[in-house]
Amino acid sequence: MSIKICPNCGVELDKGLETCPLCKDNNLPEGEVPDKSNIRYPTEILQMSDRERKRYAWELSAIISVSAILISLIVDMVIVKGLSWSLYSVITIVAIWNCLTLFIFANKRIWIISNGLLLNLLGMLVLIDLIEKPINWFVQLGLPFTTTIVLLFTTLLILIKKANFKGFNILALILISVSIQCVIFELFTDLYLHGKVTIGWSAITASAIVPFSGILMFIHYRLKRGKNLGSYFHV
Repeated sequence: MSIKICPNCGVELDKGLETCPLCKDNNLPEGEVPDKSNIRYPTEILQMSDRERKRYAWELSAIISVSAILISLIVDMVIVKGLSWSLYSVITIVAIWNCLTLFIFANKRIWIISNGLLLNLLGMLVLIDLIEKPINWFVQLGLPFTTTIVLLFTTLLILIKKANFKGFNILALILISVSIQCVIFELFTDLYLHGKVTIGWSAITASAIVPFSGILMFIHYRLKRGKNLGSYFHV
């Protein structure tokens, strides 16, 4: 026995029903053609274009962000009778929403994403530092940290994109990027706190990570001949 499915909403029809009770066609006078221009059925959601899905995702993220900002401001004004910690929340929420906007509309264009992330993060750190005047730690810590992180992230994306086979070589590149960032982190932290550079823990971290990364590269290019990473985990 064949199962009847509503062509509009995709709901299975019960025995004896010719039309779907959830659709509005049944309430129309006989002979009148229903206007479906403003009606969206669940099946149409699956047929949305990539552009429409991105727009709806962006609109939803905007609604959530605005709601979170309003809640933070209202709670801060009720409890503290002014604006204090909520300023940090607002700046952070706006920065996160800007990042989501970049990833939604940049269409995987690496340079747009990297430059946008850099400007967004730098702007967020400047505003946070301005709350506690004068600007101090941003120039010595925030600026170099953010710049190097974005540069390493961009370089990593470019190398991953150019790789013919994405296997253990990707894990090796990620680990090498982490070790470089650790060294940079300790370098600028020492300059900020002590006025001189004394590389210690970051060198130990790098000396443990880099040889392991070399082993991963050897396995990928010599033993496994460029095998994709997904094949190891049956993905």
